[in-house]
Order: sequence, then structure tokens, then C-alpha cells
Amino acid sequence: MTLMAAPPTTDARSPVKATKVLAVGSQKGGAAKSTTSLYLATRFAEYLGGTEENPVVGLLDRDVTSKNLSEMLRLHPEMVRPGVRLLPGKELPGASEGLRLVVIDTPPGIAAIDSLKSADLLVVPVIPSQQGAVNLVQYLRNIKGQRVSVSPHMRLLALLPAAVRNTKLHREVLATIGDIAGTYDPPLPMLPPVPLRTAIEEWNLDAHEYDAAAKELFEYARI
Repeated sequence: MTLMAAPPTTDARSPVKATKVLAVGSQKGGAAKSTTSLYLATRFAEYLGGTEENPVVGLLDRDVTSKNLSEMLRLHPEMVRPGVRLLPGKELPGASEGLRLVVIDTPPGIAAIDSLKSADLLVVPVIPSQQGAVNLVQYLRNIKGQRVSVSPHMRLLALLPAAVRNTKLHREVLATIGDIAGTYDPPLPMLPPVPLRTAIEEWNLDAHEYDAAAKELFEYARI
């Protein structure tokens, strides 16, 4: 299923809109949630015209068990690009902060559902493995079952295949993931897969592997 492009989005100089909250979630750890959160926040800040003086995207690490994202950015503060601000704690910022978007890196497991509170949008990265497909089914079932109590207005936007290799196994599992997406109600789009590259594993934010998925998601989300 192909995402429908939204009308062109205005830049950061346009009148301030309500802050949207995009959560990046999955059932298990090791599904590229932190990597996806950082790349999406970086690209979205570029699209919105954010600068060091005028950050427009907040990055919130709600994975209190590992804090992988926060720890990585603490050790490498240069990875917080202009237009992006790493937010402290677990709570969302107030409207006075002037952010257009907050990207939430969520924890795996049971805590993941609670971390989705106040989210408007959700994207689910999934690793193309047999276990990844099983975990995806479980996660989507949990989301559907607890959506009203967690965030009734939240919209599940799309699935994002990540760390994809050009192998027979990965191609077969991607087809299975596509079937899972198609049977969800309503059917879920699949974003362009992000190939496994050394630059991505090293969190090189100048790498372009996330560009196609980020652009498509940004336009579809109408941020």
C-alpha cells in the first residue's frame, strides 16, 4: 500500500501549529527504535527549517530501562543536529516550547504501551526476521486492545522495515510483513525499507538510507 502524499507543509517560519507527537514503537528490543527515532527527528527538523536557535523537533527518550538514545547523545552531543532538541525526563514539553513535533523513543515489552500516552502518531520499525514478524503481530494486537486507554486519538501510520539485507530470507519475511500490514484494520502502509549499512549502524546522520522513508512518512503525517 502506497502512502498518499499530503499537501506541501509550511516551514518553521509559518504560524505555529499545535505540537504533534510521533512515537516509534515495537514489541521487542533490537528493532531499531532508537536509530529510527534519531534519523526521523533529524530529517523532520531539516524539512521544517529548524535551526540551532530555533529548534522545531524534540527528541524524548522514554526507554527508561536502557536509555540507549540518551546515553549515545550524551557521549556524542554533536549528533543532536540543528533544529533538534533532546528533551529531559519522560514528560512532553508544554506548548510554550514552540516545537512542531516531538519524536518519542519507546521501550520494549509491557512498558511500551504505557509510553505511548499522548502520542498522536505511531510508526513501527520491524526487523525482517521470523521472530520480528511474530513480535509485530503481538504488538499490533496490544495496540488495538489498549488504544482507547492509552491514546484514543493515536493514529498508527505505517510499518518501517529496518536493517534489511538483500537475501532470500529477508525478501520472504518482508512479504509476510506486507501480508500482516494488509490484514490490519485499516490496512497499514509499509514505508520504503531501510537497508542495513555500516553508516546506519554507526549512526552517521549524513547517510541517506532513511531519506525515502522519512520523506514519505513526513508528507503522510501532515506535520
